[in-house]
Amino acid sequence: MNALLIACLACTAAAAAGFAFLLAAETLRNRRRTCYHNLLRQRYLRIVMLALFAERPAVPHFPLLRRRGSRLLLAETLAGLGSMTYGLPTGLLSEITARYRLDEWLLRRARFAQGYRRARYLALLSELPATESVSRHAARYGDSRNRYVRFYALMIALTAEPPAALQRMAGCAWAFSSTEVAEITAALRRGLLPIAYRPLVASASPNLRRVGLSIVRQFGIAEAGPQLLQLLDDDETAVAQADVLHTLCALRRPLLCREVRHSLGRMKPAERRTLMRCMARSSYAPELLRRLFDKNECAYYETIVQSHKRCLV
Repeated sequence: MNALLIACLACTAAAAAGFAFLLAAETLRNRRRTCYHNLLRQRYLRIVMLALFAERPAVPHFPLLRRRGSRLLLAETLAGLGSMTYGLPTGLLSEITARYRLDEWLLRRARFAQGYRRARYLALLSELPATESVSRHAARYGDSRNRYVRFYALMIALTAEPPAALQRMAGCAWAFSSTEVAEITAALRRGLLPIAYRPLVASASPNLRRVGLSIVRQFGIAEAGPQLLQLLDDDETAVAQADVLHTLCALRRPLLCREVRHSLGRMKPAERRTLMRCMARSSYAPELLRRLFDKNECAYYETIVQSHKRCLV
């Protein structure tokens, strides 16, 4: 009996030691792979930057592309360079994408992937210089049940065909979230889409109106103030009035006017508190709040100001 117990304990210890060894080996392997990928990503970025600033730009050669994960690293490098650079000439990036067939490779990977992994490949495609053929192939994902997949398929279509961007955004069957509006605005900042805030703000489509208001906020277009006040005075755009008020706060416009009071009277308490937090970030003084809100809400605003460690005058 004692011999059997000793044998069981020895087997258990050997199994635990084996599992510990395998875990340590896998950890070291992942760490080594991460370091290798980081070094290769830096090398690819250096090659692209040298090619961009050369006197005669030509498609460079990228080493180790046949290794596993290298083509994805190159696609991520090009996509990151395009998403974080303003006014970058896309001619060389298009040539690199076409030479190494990165768009075809990403489309093939997206076809056999599912869920968020497919959305990741489509997100990379939306950051690369897109063509109409890529947009046609990505259109199959426009009706996906995954919201991220649908949105990045839309982004590919927007960047591939900028003249039809407004019609595509207006034809979306779902309402854009704040994150999606921010991504569209980032594409506008990079010059991938046309910027015309007036028709967007005045549009009957909620999605186009949200994008227009985001443009006004991001670019600080102060002359849009009268048009925003007109939207507040329109009962048909009551759904967008919270976004309009947030835009006025971002522009730091005066809020003591009839249109703002009229809109505040129709807002829910939760929406009014959200607006107060926006006003605190925009450094509105508590004296202004006392003329727009009741005493309890003003006390809430003062706690917000104290939590932001600000002195508002």
